[in-house]
Amino acid sequence: KEIEAAEVILCGTRHAESFDASGKEMLFIGKGTPLSELMDKVAKGYQSRKTALVVSGDCGFYSLLTYAKKVVPEKDIVCIPGISSLQYFFAKLAISWEDARLMSLHGRDQDLAAALAENKKLGILTDKNNNTAFIAGILQSAGCENSILYVGEELSYPNEKITRLTVVEALNYQEEGLAVVVVINE
Repeated sequence: KEIEAAEVILCGTRHAESFDASGKEMLFIGKGTPLSELMDKVAKGYQSRKTALVVSGDCGFYSLLTYAKKVVPEKDIVCIPGISSLQYFFAKLAISWEDARLMSLHGRDQDLAAALAENKKLGILTDKNNNTAFIAGILQSAGCENSILYVGEELSYPNEKITRLTVVEALNYQEEGLAVVVVINE
């Protein structure tokens, strides 16, 4: 209902595939215009034109919410959460996740080796550089060759792909776009 009522929508191109965008001003993340410029446009126009920031998953877990709160007063933000990609993926794998360390390597540097040393189960958001092969390299360097990696691509979309890999198999794995990786460190 909120997307339908919005006049301006900021989202990724894949998100726009899930709703009717006709008659709306669309601002696309990752299409050449820096996010800072897109968010500046949102900040300047949201009071006069109903605006929606459409992202997937959990609003409060490494999402656009933190950035939005820097440019729009918190009192003007309404969050409508979806199912997070990690919640979805753990459920698809039928693996409990209350004991997992959840982290994001999506545009962030985190100490993956330390996380591996302290946890037997990781749920990781990736990006094009900090991808499955990168994670496998860290696992191999840390002596965790017996770990299993589950890679979730295009989760919840018709072309969803879930792959189970050993560390050696994952060293050369090339996912399509962003992925969620669950590591079971044995």
